[in-house]
Amino acid sequence: MSMRMEKINSEIQKQVAEVIRDVVQDPAADFVSITHVETTKDLQECKIYFSLLDEKKYEYVEKLLGVMQKVIRANLGKRLAIRTLPSLRFIPDDTIKYSVDIYTKIEEVRKLDEHKHD
Repeated sequence: MSMRMEKINSEIQKQVAEVIRDVVQDPAADFVSITHVETTKDLQECKIYFSLLDEKKYEYVEKLLGVMQKVIRANLGKRLAIRTLPSLRFIPDDTIKYSVDIYTKIEEVRKLDEHKHD
């Protein structure tokens, strides 16, 4: 990825997080973390990956962000100095949960192995 695209993705990530915090008036969105942003080279589309503390709310928050997408995009346009403003697509990011699950399984196997050797 070019340095320019990295800067654009980084700025979009920062600004989207601020817009969600400032504009989306729903308690479920209070703990949304923007984990990763991928913008196409032609700046037509931007995938915004988000995570939550409460995994039960992913479906609700994904729908909420989808509904608020135009409002978020309009506010983003006021904050970014780029000619073409991409369309936004919000995608749940479960990598943190996946990492925790893997760690938990490794710990379970380690404990079972310790008991075998006792």
